[in-house]
Formats: sequence, structure tokens, C-alpha cells
Amino acid sequence: MQGIDHFMYAGADMETLARGFAAMTGISTAAGGSHPDLGTRNHLLATDTPTYLELIAPDPAQATSSPLRRALQAMERPQLHRVIGLAPAAGFPALIERYREMGVAAQSMDLQRVTAAGEVLKWKLLVTADPNPLGVFAPMFIDWLDTPHPSTRLPASPCTILACEAGHPDKAGIEAFWRAIGFEFPLVQADSPYMRVTLGTPRGPVALTSAR
Repeated sequence: MQGIDHFMYAGADMETLARGFAAMTGISTAAGGSHPDLGTRNHLLATDTPTYLELIAPDPAQATSSPLRRALQAMERPQLHRVIGLAPAAGFPALIERYREMGVAAQSMDLQRVTAAGEVLKWKLLVTADPNPLGVFAPMFIDWLDTPHPSTRLPASPCTILACEAGHPDKAGIEAFWRAIGFEFPLVQADSPYMRVTLGTPRGPVALTSAR
């Protein structure tokens, strides 16, 4: 997926999330690490492209609170929570201004993750203000700085990306917003908003869909 860094598949509990994903796909995921600034932890999974999959949930070993952690804790079922794009060449200040011009507040955060081996990885993430009226339709963007891209460090897996699709009642409005921020994703007219990525797995196609 050109321009997409990774998909964030989220839930309220990591053990339940990872176990459910393995049951659906036949693919087990390994721990990536913890996010001390967010109070979360993740598992990562390679696909057949540089775009990878992140499973994310609250980290019970941390007391840190954040808008992301609170959103995860409130989830009643696992869901596609965000699509994270690659930072544009113009950088985050220009992108934040484009968000502002489209009526969405955004900011850049300096984040890090501590791997299972104790390595500290650092990056910048563009996030929208909380609450975000567009939800998953206002993508985050990531700049890995000097950190090697996760797709270069993950073991190969039998997971492929078969298709991506989004639907929204205000298709024209979402298209205008995405065009302004330089984000591309297949979009159709729909009665209810949704985003979906369909994975090819050893147990057949598996669709990860956002909350409606």
C-alpha cells in the first residue's frame, strides 16, 4: 500500500486481541514492546509489502493515561482503529496547517517504544485532537526519523494485503479532506462510515473493520 505505513488493529486487552487474531488467521503475533508515553503495548506482524500490521492494547504494567489508552479501554470488540500514513516530504508543520485549514486540530508528538530486548526506538507521530470528529477518517502520520522501519526488522509471515476499502455518507467531503492532507485510500458512498483492510491468511481472507 503506497503511502500507508501501517494499520492499527486495537482492543481492550492484548491477550484477548492476539488470541482472537490467531484464531481468525492462523498466524501468531509476537510482542513488539511498550509505549511509555501512551500507556499501551503492541504486537507487530509483517505483510507482503512494507505496510505492516500493529496490534495495540493498554499495557497493564503502566499507569500512564492518554487519549489512545482511554479509547482502547472503552472498546467492546477488536477493531481497525487507525490507518497511519507515511510522513510527507514537506514535513509535519505543513501537514498540521493543512489539517487546521480543513477544520481538524492536529499536533506532532515525540514518541518511543521499548522493545522486548530493551532497545528504545524513537519516532514522531502526527495525531489529531481528542475528541476527533472524523475518527478513523482523520489518519495519523508517522516519521521514523533515524529508526529503521519496522518492516525491515520483522520476520516474514504468510500475511498479505488483499484489499482496502472505506465507505462514508459524505464521500465528497472525505475525499476533499484527504486530498488536502495528501492521503489516498479507496472510498465509496455508504450509508454508514467504515474502513476495512482485508488480509490474505492461511485460513482465507480476513477483514479487519473499523467501528461503525
